[in-house]
Amino acid sequence: MYALAQTWEKKMRRGKPNDPGRRARILQATLDVIRAGGMEAASYRGIAAHAGVPLGSMTYYFPTLEGLILSALDTTRSDLEPRYADPLREAQTRDDVVDVLVDATIGATSPTLDDIRLYAEIRHYGARNPKVADVLQAVEDDSLVTLHRVLPNSTALAINALLWGWWSHRLAHPDTALDELTVRQAFEALVNLPAPGHPFHEKEQNNA
Repeated sequence: MYALAQTWEKKMRRGKPNDPGRRARILQATLDVIRAGGMEAASYRGIAAHAGVPLGSMTYYFPTLEGLILSALDTTRSDLEPRYADPLREAQTRDDVVDVLVDATIGATSPTLDDIRLYAEIRHYGARNPKVADVLQAVEDDSLVTLHRVLPNSTALAINALLWGWWSHRLAHPDTALDELTVRQAFEALVNLPAPGHPFHEKEQNNA
């Protein structure tokens, strides 16, 4: 009877996740490895070591390395929320929009250089891998939807391109800080373009 009880207890333990946060740690470790060494550094063994998980558990959660990388890269879509999606929801005027964009470029919500390296890796790898390109397109689409709430489509496209351009400039010139006035004036020029019929602009004009 005692032996049967022990066997049942062992089965029950096997049926429960020993480490419910393991999958998330593997995904985060994958991004950390790519940030530090590029896409070519992403291996099961290296990611497992960084995450502090057994090598055998890697294929349990992610049967293929490509699937792991794609899942990890897809999580970067959530980066938009604190960067500028959430702040833009609170924006009431075009000046507010400019402030949010400046912050996302060089201020409190801007990406670190390591984050920008990761984004650059995704873009570079996406040029050669259609599945990664799909992830990149999803990130771009999310960004444009966010920006379109306060800007017309054409201006949203230009702002999105300028944001990525500023980030790329920071990566290429890590020892030279971007001039805030230059950044602000560039965003102001785009945000203040005429936008007849756009709800956000119409609302601002009615409240003026």
